[in-house]
Amino acid sequence: RYAAKLAPRSVQTTGCGTTSAGLTCSAVREGSEYMLEAGALVLADRGVCCIDEFGSIREHDRATIHEAMEQQTLSVAKAGLVCTLNTRTTIIAATNPKGSYDVDSDLSTNVGIAAPLLSRFDMVLVLLDSPEREWDQTVSEHILKSQMCRDDDEGVDMEDGLLNTNRGMWDLEKLQAYINYAKSFEPVLGTHAARVLTTFYKSKRNRDSYSSTEAGRTTLRLLESLIRISKAHARLMASAHVNVRDAVVAISLVEMSMQMQSAVGDDSVLHKDFPMDPDKVHKHLSEKLLTDLNLEDLNHLTDEF
Repeated sequence: RYAAKLAPRSVQTTGCGTTSAGLTCSAVREGSEYMLEAGALVLADRGVCCIDEFGSIREHDRATIHEAMEQQTLSVAKAGLVCTLNTRTTIIAATNPKGSYDVDSDLSTNVGIAAPLLSRFDMVLVLLDSPEREWDQTVSEHILKSQMCRDDDEGVDMEDGLLNTNRGMWDLEKLQAYINYAKSFEPVLGTHAARVLTTFYKSKRNRDSYSSTEAGRTTLRLLESLIRISKAHARLMASAHVNVRDAVVAISLVEMSMQMQSAVGDDSVLHKDFPMDPDKVHKHLSEKLLTDLNLEDLNHLTDEF
């Protein structure tokens, strides 16, 4: 919901009852002629498409978005109309596991989504809601305080969430302005960053050759995802070059998002908090990751902006 609010153009839909025509396009007859009516992916061109209950979409209908996610286009041949539509959109999808999440099984088995489709997502966040006393206490207190503040008409508006709180956070308009400014940058991949990404990709391919748990995701698409995330972080930092710092952040995001035994630890993403000293945490993370990749000579470059 917040991603849709931040994007200038966004489309929200749910997987329950969604068909391939609703995601792509449909042929509608008007009089003696047919015309194409755009679906969610086409309407969200150059924007964000948010799909809830993604696992509820039928397998046949899910297969229709393969081309849209891979090529950013959609080939249509309906009712005598043959054309190619642009689907240059960011897809954010949410789904639930099929029953209880089994940490010993691969992600595809748990969510019931085929590996070829999962590999098209740059990041897959696995949020395991495991019991934890401190976390449960924090969540329950936040919900109760929000409800009490709403009843008193002097607190947080839950519709806008934390974006409207007066705690020094940026409001929605300021976030939108900065994101639009960051999009003006076109970062160039640096030599050292490319070395880090290539070494990590080869290391992960080698690790997954001994285990089939996540082997279906470790394809060339993973390397392309790392490049895209690195460039996205460089834009966020208002930089014209992708450096080692951006590459390390991209690797840590991809590794931690998979919720598997990784090079940066296996703590639950859901239970993580914002560090008080992010630069110190990042430096420790960079040193550990570069050491594991035998790239200690690049440690002095992790402070570059």
